[in-house]
Amino acid sequence: MENILTFGIISLLIVIAPFLSSLTKIPLVVTEILLGSFAFYCNFFTHSSSLEFIAHIGFLFLMFLCGLEVDLKALKKLGWNFLKSASLYLFIIYAIALLYVLYEDLSEFYVIALPVMSLGMIMALLKEYPKNTSWLQLALNVGILGELISIIVLVVLNGTYSYGLTWKLYEILFVLFAFLTAIIGIFKIADILFWWFPTLKFLAIPKDSNKNQDIRFSIMLFLSMIGIVQILELETVLGAFLAGMILATYFRHQKGLSKKLNDFGFGFFIPLFFIYVGSTLDLKLIIKNPSLFSQTFSIIFIMVSLRVIAALIAYKNYFKSYKKTILFAFSHSMPLTFLVATAQLGRQFNAISNEEYYVFILAAILEGIFLTICIKFIDTFKSNSLSQNNV
Repeated sequence: MENILTFGIISLLIVIAPFLSSLTKIPLVVTEILLGSFAFYCNFFTHSSSLEFIAHIGFLFLMFLCGLEVDLKALKKLGWNFLKSASLYLFIIYAIALLYVLYEDLSEFYVIALPVMSLGMIMALLKEYPKNTSWLQLALNVGILGELISIIVLVVLNGTYSYGLTWKLYEILFVLFAFLTAIIGIFKIADILFWWFPTLKFLAIPKDSNKNQDIRFSIMLFLSMIGIVQILELETVLGAFLAGMILATYFRHQKGLSKKLNDFGFGFFIPLFFIYVGSTLDLKLIIKNPSLFSQTFSIIFIMVSLRVIAALIAYKNYFKSYKKTILFAFSHSMPLTFLVATAQLGRQFNAISNEEYYVFILAAILEGIFLTICIKFIDTFKSNSLSQNNV
């Protein structure tokens, strides 16, 4: 009965969140985290194993939807120059992060957390700006590779902290390599198979899915891929993301599927995850320790600096504009979902203290607020300047 009451209260918060977001102009995800934090602080609900389980499903479904934005066939068309520039950009971010961590003598966890990338906030920006916005379109394509690397790094992190530098870790890394190789092989076989027998994909998801076969197949694929990676003792995030990639690459013929799955996920499971994340913050501790905010702004400054430096080196000649280069870098500096997930994993394995966990969550929240405002201001300033020049 207590669990039902908890879910009832959370569902009420889920309904309230969009109204508050529109009223305050704060991103919806951030609003949900703040609501969860306040509600838990006021003892409106408590934690339970069922709540944690459903919240984890919500996170995995979010990763599934991120994978759904990755069409491998479209990525192939971008060519070698794109891959070379993107690889340089990502390498610089990780290299500078490593040098900073060594210089400051921080935990190796920071090498993973500081460069982490996520498509979540980029997808939110795509809803506000035209699709042909050059810096944003490039940010999405590079972000796909960045998120893929972040997922693989999370898998390695999970294995390292779970098993240490033992043979079990090397076994996990071998399994990861073999699994990814097998997935590439399956994609190659699928290309040939669907080229010779194009109607095969319509058996799984008919063009006219009047019995919801598209949703049923998608959920089956989502849970099956998670089950496979669990059996292989890999991070479940990888399975969820790959399931979305498979769906996006081979089943684009069902035009309304992406919208249906987004409505399904963002209607309940994903907001519940963010509300749960907010509830893990100890507001009393945060209020009593204002120094946490100075640490938070330090983390934000480092994360933004990494991406701005890398963007200026890798893409300054591409954009031929400092403004577009900075907008591109800022759009990658809000890895809200993955920064939260990485912080949770770090706390789970005691790689970071509770205070450091709060710092990363606060950084994720404040990045989402401040950088979206900065992006809007810089973009508007550019537009205003152009109109004044025309006058």
